[in-house]
Amino acid sequence: MKIKTFWTILLKILGIWLVLDSFKVIPQFISSLYSFSENSEMTMQLFVMTFIYLLSTIGIYIFVLWLFVFRTSWLIDKLHLEKGFSEERIEFNIPRSTVLSIAIIILGGLMFVDSLPQLCNQTISFLQQKNMFRLDPKAGWIIFHLVKIVIGFLLMTNSQFVVNFIDKKKENENITNE
Repeated sequence: MKIKTFWTILLKILGIWLVLDSFKVIPQFISSLYSFSENSEMTMQLFVMTFIYLLSTIGIYIFVLWLFVFRTSWLIDKLHLEKGFSEERIEFNIPRSTVLSIAIIILGGLMFVDSLPQLCNQTISFLQQKNMFRLDPKAGWIIFHLVKIVIGFLLMTNSQFVVNFIDKKKENENITNE
């Protein structure tokens, strides 16, 4: 594997992980906008500032996705990541599907490990308050973290299915390009 290929894979994984991390930031902004609309004491200026922060955060995540996933070669060139290596190639005797499988398992594990403490915290807080599920504003976060844990678990346990899906998409793109 060439050094540039290694950096390309690493930066794309990092970009996808950062964008997956946005799934916990953006709902916080949306819930705060909702709470501002419910509270009549909040000023319009505070609502507008939060909306601007939300749009700028979404813009930053879109920029990171674009830069790390679609402009990886440009980023490698600008950061001079290929420089300083004594050899042109890094030898890994690992098939591409195995590398993808490992990456998917790691991303799923990070999602699982990241959401498990939050789910426990939200559930304990909910049970201590003994609220009705539909009346508690934290109920949405319990569902969100539960879904995130399920997605992380499914990524860890079904990584081969995801790799086969990616490979099938790549084969279809190769057929259409020929």
